[in-house]
Amino acid sequence: MLATGIQKTNLFMEYEPLLNAMGIALVDINRVDRGKNVAVSMVIVAKGDEVSVDHCAKVYRLVYPRMELQLGERDLQLEVSTPGLQRTFKDVYEFSLFTGRRVRVYDTAKEAWVSGIIAQADPTSVQLTQVYIEDAKEMIETMSVAYADIQKAKLDYRWEDDSHGN
Repeated sequence: MLATGIQKTNLFMEYEPLLNAMGIALVDINRVDRGKNVAVSMVIVAKGDEVSVDHCAKVYRLVYPRMELQLGERDLQLEVSTPGLQRTFKDVYEFSLFTGRRVRVYDTAKEAWVSGIIAQADPTSVQLTQVYIEDAKEMIETMSVAYADIQKAKLDYRWEDDSHGN
């Protein structure tokens, strides 16, 4: 089952508004303390655009000095990255970030993998279009899946879904 509550973590609440002002959404942020070292990893997406190395560099240049001041003499290792083509979702919040993208979920109610394009995400479920139920080899137009029924979810990149510059 997917977690909830990333939006309520201190790190998320501190950095999400900064990135939002830049037109960037924060997907995930983690901090690991190891003695004098602190490792922070951030996953970002650009709003209305494909995320690029330039986006990652801008976020790094904004966040690194701020974190370094907060940590004092501790060593900081900051990693800013994209979600990748097949990101495994960690929080239901991610469905709202990837609206319009194809996702693959394991639906425990159907006991099958379901692939579809995220049309809408509300507080209790996600609405998928162009749905393919893999085990039944069945195509349906739309389907709603409750978050409670999702055991695992990940982005599902398909070459056919993109125009590839054509």
